[in-house]
Parts: sequence; structure tokens; C-alpha cells
Amino acid sequence: MPPDPLPGSPDDPPEDGLGLRETKKRQTRIAMHRAAVELVAEHGFTQVTVEMIARKAGVSTRTFFNHWVTKDAAVLGVVPGEAVQLSQQLRAQLEVASPRDALRAVLRDVLAGIPADPELRELKKLVMTKEPHLHTISSGNLIEVQSELVEVLSEGMLDEGMEPEDARLCAAIVVQVGFALTRSAFGLSMTRGLDLPSAYDRVLELYDGGLREV
Repeated sequence: MPPDPLPGSPDDPPEDGLGLRETKKRQTRIAMHRAAVELVAEHGFTQVTVEMIARKAGVSTRTFFNHWVTKDAAVLGVVPGEAVQLSQQLRAQLEVASPRDALRAVLRDVLAGIPADPELRELKKLVMTKEPHLHTISSGNLIEVQSELVEVLSEGMLDEGMEPEDARLCAAIVVQVGFALTRSAFGLSMTRGLDLPSAYDRVLELYDGGLREV
């Protein structure tokens, strides 16, 4: 997981339908995330500075703060405004899909944006074990994201005539199940060497089929 090679060079074609500018931004963000994880694994969180991360990733500190609010965010890979962004994507999906399928589409997009790098994922798990405070930050971010998605889904269910209490309960269940399936996709990806979107599709196939093949 060196900081030098990005998962694609700036001359590669745009990824996942992104424009060239957005592709470069994604590559730069991944490089900084990787650098942050590597440095913390090697030196410990308190010893690592933003300047060290930027230097290892080959960017300026100004570029670092264009992508991350804090050093913690860079290590965790938490993009500013993620909860709001995902809720906006979910609202757009609800225009054309059921609540369950709309959430699945959003979560699949999230997985597609995660670096296909098992070594990076393993190193990040090691860092999280060594730095317990990062678990607290990560859990807080996850709760924020899930709460936003529950709100959006419950609004959509209310528009379909569901009672408020039932709408919120159903929305919470859909979100909880949706995130549980993404966790299963991470596990499948690691054990079978699949990219995350493919692993997610397989998990959904098995889940929707009642796990008949297990």
C-alpha cells in the first residue's frame, strides 16, 4: 500500500462514469487516505501530522484540507458532508425505486467508491485496533449517516400513506438490514477476492433467494 502508485494514473479513463476531474479528485483522496493509514500504523496516531500525510501522498497541506476536515477523517476515510450527500442521493433514487431498492442503489455506489485494496483494508483494521478512539469517531459518523437515511426513507413512506410511527420503524429496519448486508459484502470480498460491488450483488442475490445455496 505505498503512497506512490494510485489505483490508476491521471491518464486513465474516467472511473464509474465519473468525469476526469472527479476521477482525479478520487485518486488524490485515496492516496491521502492510504498515506494516513500507513503512517498511523507505523508511528501511532499522535505522532502523525497532517504535514506528514500530505508529504507522503505527494500533495500540499492545502490540498489535504480541501478533502478532509481533520487527521482523524483522513485515517477513517470520512468525507465531509457524507451524510447529507447520501441523503440527497437517496431522495433522487426514491423518485424511481422502492425504499429498499433505493437504499441498495445508494449503498452499492458507496461500496464502488471504496479502494479495491485488501491490504489497505487489513491495515486499516489493524490501525482501528491500535487506536480505540477512532472506533468512537467512526461509530458516531455511522450513526449520523444512518439517522439521515432513516429520516429520508420515513419521509418517502409517509408520502405513500403509511402511519408516522410505522414509517419510521420500517425505515429503520430497511437501513439496519441494508448496512448489515454491506458488512456481509466486506467479508465475502475478503474471503473470495471479489471487488466490493460484485460481493454486494452476490450477497443480495443470496439474501433475496432465502440463502437457499448456503
